[in-house]
Amino acid sequence: MLQESTSGAWDLRTIYAEPSGSTKIYVLFVFVVFIVTSIKLMKVWRAAPPFRLSRRAQNPIYLEFLQRSATSLKQWIGFTFIGWGIYASMSLYHLCNELLALKSLAGFIVLYDIREFLTGLTMALLVVLFAFLARWHIVKRIERLSNS
Repeated sequence: MLQESTSGAWDLRTIYAEPSGSTKIYVLFVFVVFIVTSIKLMKVWRAAPPFRLSRRAQNPIYLEFLQRSATSLKQWIGFTFIGWGIYASMSLYHLCNELLALKSLAGFIVLYDIREFLTGLTMALLVVLFAFLARWHIVKRIERLSNS
């Protein structure tokens, strides 16, 4: 004979919902931006390792390379925000369609979609932070080379 347990609570946070197709594509996009930023930063460090910038101080070609890298990273940061905006827009559109179709349990769907939406925002901001810090590092190198 089965007994009902009244001591256990049903926690909706433990339910696994597989990411949507658009979320999977967005994660791939964010990963690509992270890889591109890492490659750019490695190229900068390969040409002049950190704390050994003085050997490139009088090299105008290296300075131009740093400026191009900084501009490129600025573009990738903007591209990431645009990609996130498209992803957010599509997610909210699909959320509205689901709410209109279900006419019930809308609160639960809203909570899950908001959680997925915030996960995408967090991923974008972490990658943009990394790209921003890499660009900041490159701009600081440009300033040091210009001053020496």
